[in-house]
Amino acid sequence: MKADPVGAKNETDEEQSPYEDRYVRRVQVTGRGSYIVSLPKPWVQEAGLRKGGRVEFSKQENWGLTLTPFGSTRYDDERPRCTMSLNANVDPDALTRMIISLYVAGYSTIEIRSKSGNLSSTTRDTIRDVARGKLVGTELVTESAQSATLQVLLSYPQLLVPDAMRRMLSILNAMQQDSMQAFSRLDKELANQVVKIDDEIDRFSLYVIRQLKWAVKHPTLLSRIGLASPVECLGYRIISKSVERSADHAARIGVNVLLLQQAPGPSLFKDANALSQQSSRMMETSLRALFASDYKLAETVLLERDKVTDLESRLVERLLKEKLPAGDLSAMRLISESLRRIGEYATDVAEVVLNSTIQKMLDQSEGIEAEP
Repeated sequence: MKADPVGAKNETDEEQSPYEDRYVRRVQVTGRGSYIVSLPKPWVQEAGLRKGGRVEFSKQENWGLTLTPFGSTRYDDERPRCTMSLNANVDPDALTRMIISLYVAGYSTIEIRSKSGNLSSTTRDTIRDVARGKLVGTELVTESAQSATLQVLLSYPQLLVPDAMRRMLSILNAMQQDSMQAFSRLDKELANQVVKIDDEIDRFSLYVIRQLKWAVKHPTLLSRIGLASPVECLGYRIISKSVERSADHAARIGVNVLLLQQAPGPSLFKDANALSQQSSRMMETSLRALFASDYKLAETVLLERDKVTDLESRLVERLLKEKLPAGDLSAMRLISESLRRIGEYATDVAEVVLNSTIQKMLDQSEGIEAEP
């Protein structure tokens, strides 16, 4: 492969592309039978290549090749920086959303300044709360009356996407178990703790999204965040959302426990706990199938989806038979709905795993046999 000579344009080699950032080249053959394609001069200059420099090809799906300078560390050195200028009356929620969006977009340094001269105490408190409570690996490194700077100190390879997902699953399991324990004993202090822990899931979910955006931008470095192909980015994005939503429902169980006037009776709790254990088991199995790329394991989750519906119906029937205050009946009905929704999100995860592993199933066997 060769670079176009300075000032030269090979009319037989180069063709016009309808896209500004794409180049069209003709495949040529040398006298020794080797296939060669010339490199666009602008790309060679931007990549910092010289004569004798080496490039690396990565095979992609659909016969694609990705070309990068061999041994390049430019992605490690990329630490994009941005500066925000705020109005004096900026809404704290709007500021929170802006900071989160910049974090997810991949910025490693976020400087926040005030257009009026000084940041209000409310604005400074919001910045601290976002850094400490919502963004993994982010610290408030400088702070003054006029400005504040957030720095993402956690580099991309330090926490792989699958490991972040495992952490999310662990937190979700703990939340669901604690919420049911709070429900059984009407432990409102424990219910409050469950609600607060939901922020941990959100932190890891945002981190996963940040990682996946980076991987889409730099597909040759997918393996450094624990993924094997660009297709996995979409699957993990959907799955992280399902786990996050499941955690929201676990937190809602805690919220509804706070509204109860009395603890559930033994029979009522038994039915509720059976539904909780079923949905929790399905979520854990679907994520184990994801990590193992196991089609058959994911299929077992989908085969049990009707159990969640049946268990919820039994719980609702039990609720209607109990002589409960209207407020308690409403809160317990919402608890049963949240438990069902966790099971449904587990089936969503399992379906993503099926879609991403079907080719592996085909490659490992001559066909797929349907079991009765």
